[in-house]
Parts: sequence; structure tokens; C-alpha cells
Amino acid sequence: MRPNFQIILVRTNGAGVLAGTTDRLAEWLLQTRNNFHCSSPMAQRTIWFMLSRLRFALLLPVAALLACGSTTPFVGGGAFLTGDYVIVVAPGAAGTSTLAGALTVQGTSVTGVFRYTNPGTVCVSNGQDIPFAGSISNGVLTLTSGSFAGGAATLTLQPILTNNTGAQVGSGTAVIAGGTCALASSSVQTQYIPSFAGTWSSTLTGPATGTASIVFTESGANADGQFPATGSITFTSPTQSTCNFSVPGSAPISGLVNGATLQVTNSSSSVTMTANAAGQAITLNVAFNVTGSPSGCLGNYTGTLTH
Repeated sequence: MRPNFQIILVRTNGAGVLAGTTDRLAEWLLQTRNNFHCSSPMAQRTIWFMLSRLRFALLLPVAALLACGSTTPFVGGGAFLTGDYVIVVAPGAAGTSTLAGALTVQGTSVTGVFRYTNPGTVCVSNGQDIPFAGSISNGVLTLTSGSFAGGAATLTLQPILTNNTGAQVGSGTAVIAGGTCALASSSVQTQYIPSFAGTWSSTLTGPATGTASIVFTESGANADGQFPATGSITFTSPTQSTCNFSVPGSAPISGLVNGATLQVTNSSSSVTMTANAAGQAITLNVAFNVTGSPSGCLGNYTGTLTH
């Protein structure tokens, strides 16, 4: 018997605001101007004026950005953090490939481990660990991989920023020189995936209506660039108490975070939770196959859970 729970979780991040010295603001404008597509000549001239006269025109950045009417303005961020990343090659194209893994940032030095998935042409196992190393210069991260499938990759990544949907993303390019995975210079989108750790709770509706509380813990990256995780859940219905269930924190289910996906399960696979992160929204699927569950409790449960 398998009641399926499908839950939407909303991560309530506050909107970031650029802050700091005028030098930091000038550096941010310089780093992002090549990725800023502005159809207004007046706004373009204003941006360049800001770069040369920033100390006397601190209010002009807002005017310039409003003149452009950007549909996805960045509202904060700018630094590369140690943690979980997904890099999508040629975003928006059919059969896009991805690199999922972890980066460790120490000052301007950066190392990482990723796994490459290329659904169009499987040129390397998606279970192969690919090491990367590089550095940050003027806010731009350049990474070079070790050899894989007879070639090597070079990634040039612009600073990670928080956009108006809450996603922490950046642009860049990727090249794979030689080997069966060879790739000409292509655009990429880099996304930093915040930790799933924390308590999520709200009302769920389905065959029964009740309150769910889910707790995730997440550790630092392992040698494969994945993040060990555990989970526990309690569901309580005030009207159908026979549908109540609990996986306690004293005996949590465990698994891994791989890129934007978390999956935890118990040893018998009778309880599985899978979550996918994208900006502020996290979709969580909880599947139960517990012997003795009442038939009236089987089905799909949905809800919006807050962090």
C-alpha cells in the first residue's frame, strides 16, 4: 500500500540588497555589464558614466536599471560560496548537459568535484568524479578539470547573484577540449543550491487533511561532491487520526543531495522523500509503502510548506 505525498515547500529568503563601498559597487557593475542586455542608449550611457564618476553619482545605478526595464534584475549576492552547485550547459536548448557537484572556496583558490551528465551523447559515465581546480580574479571564477573521456574542461563563471525569483545564479562559458565529450565554447548557467537543512511545516490536503513537519539535516560534501542528508517527518490529522504517521528524528531516513536533488530513504525503501530545489520553490515528493496503512489514507497529499 503506497500513499503518495506531493508537497511544495517555499524557502522564504529575503531579497538581497547590494551593499558596501563605492569600490565594491563599481566592481559589481563592471563584472556584470557584459551580461546586461539593455536596449536603452540613454541607460547604457548612464552605466558608463557611473563607472567613471561613481563617487559623485551613487543614485544613478537605480535610474540606469529602471531605464533598461530588465525582466530578471539581480537584487543581491556576488560571491562564490563553498557548497552545492549545478552548472547547465547551453541552458534552454534541447538535451542540455549538466555538471553537478561541490566547490570548496578558500580565499581566491577554488577546488571542486563534479559529475557530468550529457543525455544527448553519453560520452562519460555520470558516476565518474571529475576534479576541478582554479581561482577567482576580479570576481570571475576560472576552473580547469582533470582529464576525463580523453579531454579536459575549462569553465569561466561570472559571479553568483540572487535574482528576483530568489534563485542564486550566474552566467559563464564552458569549453571541453579533446576527447569524446569535446565541446565548443558554450554558454552556461551556474546555480548555487542552498542547504536543504531545516524544518518545513504546513497543512497538507488529500485523503486526510493535517499538519506536516519535515526536518532535514545536510552535511558537508563527500569525496564525490554529494552531500549526506537525513530526514524525518510527522503528519498529524485532527479529523482522521488513523492516517497519522511519523518517521522520528531518532531513527531518520538517510541519503544524499546530488546537485538540486535530495533523496532519502529507509533500509527497506518503504519510506522515500525526494526534493528538487529551484530558486525559492522546493518540490518534495514523499512516498509511503508501510504495511498496515489504512486504505482510506492512501493517495496524494499536497501542500505549501514554509522554512
